[in-house]
Amino acid sequence: MYDAAVTPCVQQLGALVGIIDKAAAHCAANKIEESALLQDRLYPDMFCLARQIRQSADFGMNTGARLAGVTPPATPAVDDTSFAAAKARVETALGFAKSLTRAQVDGAEGKTIAWTAGGNERKLKGNDYVQQFALPNFYFFVTTTYDILRHRGVPIGKRDFLGPINWL
Repeated sequence: MYDAAVTPCVQQLGALVGIIDKAAAHCAANKIEESALLQDRLYPDMFCLARQIRQSADFGMNTGARLAGVTPPATPAVDDTSFAAAKARVETALGFAKSLTRAQVDGAEGKTIAWTAGGNERKLKGNDYVQQFALPNFYFFVTTTYDILRHRGVPIGKRDFLGPINWL
């Protein structure tokens, strides 16, 4: 379960740190207000970039935390207004995900995972939680972050999205 849930979150959160660095550099080089880019979105009814990053960090932490039965670090439930703050949020999530051990997470396949979303209590077995809810949402928010930045001309590509890979 650790390999299925925590490892991909660590990889993508690490990649997201690098992507945020490139977004900040792009803003500086092109005299773009970071706060304006962080409020950008692909379509009016979508979350803005800052919220996409926040959701990515939250899912990156909560996926492993819920499986392990531990509480992740508290982060502000507000959108960041600078890339430095967004990066710090993602680094907090990454540090927490890296702190989880295999012993804490493995064996949670059949464990009931309960949480509240949209004012409703949700429950899934650990394996279903990872496959049907946590990772699809996590990848959605990370991908949308990438897409907004790419759409706005930040020089990032697939290698940035994938982040470091432990090739054999």
